[in-house]
Amino acid sequence: MIALMKKNLRLWGYGKAAALFIGCLLFSLGERVNGVSCYQQHILSAVSDHYYLTYFMLPMVLLSAFSFLDDDGEPVILRFESYHRYFLQKWFGTGLVALSLTVLQTAAILLSGIGLPSGNHWELAAGTIERELFSVLQQSFNTPAQTFIACTFYQLIGCWMIFGICTWINHFAGRRWSVGIIVALYLMSAVWIKVSAVQSLPVTGFNHLLILHHNLPHRLAVTGITAALIAALMALTVRFTWRRQLPHLQVRGRGIVAYYLRQLMTRRNLLILFAVVTGMTLSKELTGGFLQSGAEWAYTLFAGHGTGYFQVLPFLELLITTGAPLYLLAVFTEHSVSDQSIFLTVRTGSCKNVMRGILSAGTVFLALYALLWLAAGFLGAGPSGYKMLLYAVLMKFLDMLLQFLVMLAVYLFTRQITMGFLVLLAGNLLCMLQGAFASYLPFGLSSLARISLLESAGGISAVTALCIEGFLAALFLIGMFALGGKKVLN
Repeated sequence: MIALMKKNLRLWGYGKAAALFIGCLLFSLGERVNGVSCYQQHILSAVSDHYYLTYFMLPMVLLSAFSFLDDDGEPVILRFESYHRYFLQKWFGTGLVALSLTVLQTAAILLSGIGLPSGNHWELAAGTIERELFSVLQQSFNTPAQTFIACTFYQLIGCWMIFGICTWINHFAGRRWSVGIIVALYLMSAVWIKVSAVQSLPVTGFNHLLILHHNLPHRLAVTGITAALIAALMALTVRFTWRRQLPHLQVRGRGIVAYYLRQLMTRRNLLILFAVVTGMTLSKELTGGFLQSGAEWAYTLFAGHGTGYFQVLPFLELLITTGAPLYLLAVFTEHSVSDQSIFLTVRTGSCKNVMRGILSAGTVFLALYALLWLAAGFLGAGPSGYKMLLYAVLMKFLDMLLQFLVMLAVYLFTRQITMGFLVLLAGNLLCMLQGAFASYLPFGLSSLARISLLESAGGISAVTALCIEGFLAALFLIGMFALGGKKVLN
């Protein structure tokens, strides 16, 4: 274990240590300029500044963790007789790095307060910005000095716990996935102090493990129980399932459709779809606290962009939610058609079978994306919004299917996938046109802002919009089945 400790310290390096000390010293001196006037109050203010802890200390902890996340080679692990013993000792050994981080921070904070008069009490001058924080802390501690020690010790344990969680995630998820997961967990912690809706979520983030007063006065038990459960889960999984990796969707079966589905249903593609749906849903949830019913939630989630005007953010949202799967399908289509060989055509029987495989795989891919939106919508839509949600998801699917078919047709005739994207972009930009006819344009018709569903909403009727999208999607689908195969090998 001592060898693991030395290796972790070597991988951590002196550069991160120097950066932490200098950064903490600068933040602490900034607290001294406009902060409290007593030494004990100053060091407490510095060690509990959640802006410093969230936007500097926590990133430094995570950056330090990435230095030694990867497992050692099999010869090293074999020395410990089993993987779980190796993992537990490696995790225990990261405590030395956590201790180094804490000692450097403490030294910088204590140094920054030199020259201030002693004052181990809670009284503050009127207008001091730490008044609200101190009023919370003094409910649990007697003096600022005692609170400083408690906060420092809590951060030591929190750093060590975060190191273990990151190492555990990296082992089971791999380097590429662990980066995304850890960054996502950090972003949740970063917005926690800014967004009240996130603070109400019943989850424990990295900030709760590192910042003591984020758990006060009533959340400390929840964080402690959560940390204990995570530690138990880590111990059990590295003991009994340490060889397993994160599951991924495997498309089984034979034939051209299954072959193309395996190319589409990759971890990367599914992660992109999930990220788009999750990000947009959270954005709507955080900005839609005024919504009174499930129908309003569904309408807001799928509002999109109306006609006769142009607003940047709604239009960008429409492009992202619709364009993300279409971009993935464009990459898949170009690869499938441009790399087409006569041998694959012979094995599948005809070019029509190749086209059938591309169309079937693309349709299933879009249907899966629509189901993700349906699942996300159910989180906020009550019984009053289910009907509108089902309609909105169906329209979203038909809109994307029609645009996919148009993009595929343009590509087959021009051999330029960029040209297909430009056609889709131009079609969606037509929403700026004035006049009633603009409401009937098929591109972007899944935007509920263009459909008359709520009393306050204008636009064409829901049945008319559904008929337009359904008829055009069916027409293009039949046309591609009948004529598209002839263009595959051109």
